[in-house]
Amino acid sequence: MKRTKAGICLGLGILGAFFLAAGGAGTADPPGKHLFAGRIQARPAEFRTLEGDTFKVELKIQNLGRSSWESRGEFPCFVSFHLLGAGKELIQFENPRFPLPRKVLPRETVSLTAGIKSPLEAGTYHLEFDLLREGRAWFKDYGSKTLTAVLRVAKRTWPEDAYVLGLDDGPYTRIESSVPEFNTLMKLIRITLEHTEVSFEGRTGRVDGFSAGAGYPQIWLRDANTIIPASRFFYPASYLSSWLDEHLAFQHPDGSLEDWVDSRGGADKNTVETDQETSAVQAAFQVYNLLGPEWMTKEIKGVPNYQRLEDALNYVLNNRFDAGHGLITGAHTIDWGDVEMGDAGQDAIYVDEKSRWTADIYDQSMFFEAANNLAHWYEVAAPRSRAELWRGRARQVRANADKWLWQEDKGFYRLHVHLDSLRHDFDEDGMFGMGGNTQAVLSGLAGQDKARRIFEHAINRQIAFGVSTISGVLLPPYAKGVFRHPAVDEPYEYQNGGQWDWFGGKLILAMFQSGSSRAAREKLIEIARKNIFNRGFHEWDSKDGRGMGSDYFSGSAGSLSRALIEGYFGVHISRFALELTPRLRKDAARIHVHLPAAGRFAAYDYRCEENGRRILFDVNSSVERSQPFRVRILSPWPPAPENKSWNTGRDFEVMCDGRRGRCSVSRVGEDEYIEFEVPPGKHAVTVRYLRPAQ
Repeated sequence: MKRTKAGICLGLGILGAFFLAAGGAGTADPPGKHLFAGRIQARPAEFRTLEGDTFKVELKIQNLGRSSWESRGEFPCFVSFHLLGAGKELIQFENPRFPLPRKVLPRETVSLTAGIKSPLEAGTYHLEFDLLREGRAWFKDYGSKTLTAVLRVAKRTWPEDAYVLGLDDGPYTRIESSVPEFNTLMKLIRITLEHTEVSFEGRTGRVDGFSAGAGYPQIWLRDANTIIPASRFFYPASYLSSWLDEHLAFQHPDGSLEDWVDSRGGADKNTVETDQETSAVQAAFQVYNLLGPEWMTKEIKGVPNYQRLEDALNYVLNNRFDAGHGLITGAHTIDWGDVEMGDAGQDAIYVDEKSRWTADIYDQSMFFEAANNLAHWYEVAAPRSRAELWRGRARQVRANADKWLWQEDKGFYRLHVHLDSLRHDFDEDGMFGMGGNTQAVLSGLAGQDKARRIFEHAINRQIAFGVSTISGVLLPPYAKGVFRHPAVDEPYEYQNGGQWDWFGGKLILAMFQSGSSRAAREKLIEIARKNIFNRGFHEWDSKDGRGMGSDYFSGSAGSLSRALIEGYFGVHISRFALELTPRLRKDAARIHVHLPAAGRFAAYDYRCEENGRRILFDVNSSVERSQPFRVRILSPWPPAPENKSWNTGRDFEVMCDGRRGRCSVSRVGEDEYIEFEVPPGKHAVTVRYLRPAQ
């Protein structure tokens, strides 16, 4: 629960005059007329928006029946709409529900504002507004007239639209996939970034970055760390680093960092968390890989950035570390969450005398990754002796996480160990915290065997608990009332079992990287379809996939961008290196990615032909060095027979520009890869499967 939670900006400003549609008239009362009779008024008669924009509709609702309406209790009453096409054909029947502002008595009229997300494709549409009793009926079914308004959606354009998608170098990022959901997912990512851009004058000068979402105007540290995997493909260096400079300028003498900064010079910290400092180091490592070492040595108030980052991690060790367990500590929240269990109000985000203390797997994984990031920096810069110090601290945390948090009998990490006298009267260790377990895999804290078992639990629990995608963050959730705050006091809301693509996207990336690509592709399509249905990313989603919380949630855009581009398309690109690992199998794609801050690009055209026995892979790239880079293509063909290995000369053939090249076969989890090297520049590669057809 972020502090300053502003109302979601829906804005198109003041709209025009009312028009009305009356309902319930007639000489004979149809069955249910007194329960299902209403009048809907709205303004104006026509709406104009861009693809994926949110606009507001001012509605007046009159109760024409003899019974009261409420949006709570049994069979609650809501306003909603059906999305119709240009010819009023049905496109999407189910859409968000808008609650009535209060109990509505017979003959009373109430006003409400409905925030509606426009379709993702340009065109003319109609919105058919209606009332409904949830679980019983739509008012239209009992003779109450609906209200239909025209919606005209204009095409959204971006700078990259000026370029023809191809292999030649160019300052743009675009994809075309044979999987239509992935094309639309990329559009949602782009729309979300555009809606969350933030610029202001701060302590360090001009600050560019991204807010966490429409409901959060500040720049949040851990959210901004998650956004870089998306923003790096579309924005210049200032959007990657200036916001981090600003955060470091707010650093306290003890090394601690704030949670957020804003355009008015404000800052604050949700102190029940212990991931602000580790998020800063992880973000800095991404910036280093895009901008180079100059940013790390840059000074803010006379202190170089790398020293500020080390001070931040030392703050964690000095203030959030339990020597008895050798683990990082935090207040008793839900997995990675920011609301502790004992408070029902705003104090739930702040440590106080009532706070209960734990050591959770999420914080161990975040520290493990950050410590290794810092060690990598020291390995390429002086003093090199600091590298082994931080590698050693990472190894110690990993060993203690295995000792205290890994559950060999269950096959996943427990949420946390309690560091005080608190004990629950239910099996907390049986609750699968997806966020912390996912972070353990992505950070490398969990090895390959643990990763495989974690993925199995994530998939099985999604099925067992009936969650619409793999993004359910706590299964089973805490029972009603265990946490007092109203955001999490019920199961399947907010961090207490809600769906968070912020972590679902990370889990899918981990699945791609750890050899579960078939399942990862399926789950990515599943999440894409949910967000396409909702026409955008929300902060979290209900158990059945309805968007909740902040609109245009940029953490989801960042995580899903990484799952799509790094995971599925397999593009690993930085200022220093390039590796391509297409995991498309028999899908087809053309992809061109560009890093404005690093001046690097990579592009390929991938297609599978000859009844799936030949892969055509045209590729072009720019990398800093002239040596070849590695390509690992996920094999679309049957794996090698048990107890046998591939003969790469007999079973596969790799041709680069008409000349036969060397290749090898490797295996990661369930995935087999055909590996070879390609020089920088434009090349035509053919990979042929030579084994006889079965």
